[in-house]
Amino acid sequence: MVTFTGYIVELEPTRIRVAPNLDAEPFDGIVFHWEEPLREDETPLAVGQQVRVEHDEKMTRSLPPQATAHRIDVL
Repeated sequence: MVTFTGYIVELEPTRIRVAPNLDAEPFDGIVFHWEEPLREDETPLAVGQQVRVEHDEKMTRSLPPQATAHRIDVL
């Protein structure tokens, strides 16, 4: 597992794009997918939040790259 720290710039029910800064271009950052919806006891995610994402080291070669998130911590 590896981690990536940045800001949420796109948010969908099972996918987020996290970029190094809030002024990111559409292909900047990493798109993270997860299979299950976030639990109610977890901090709700929102665009603009700084997060640390623990994810698979393996990523797609697409732009932006994509990976599976295992843990998302709001900082």
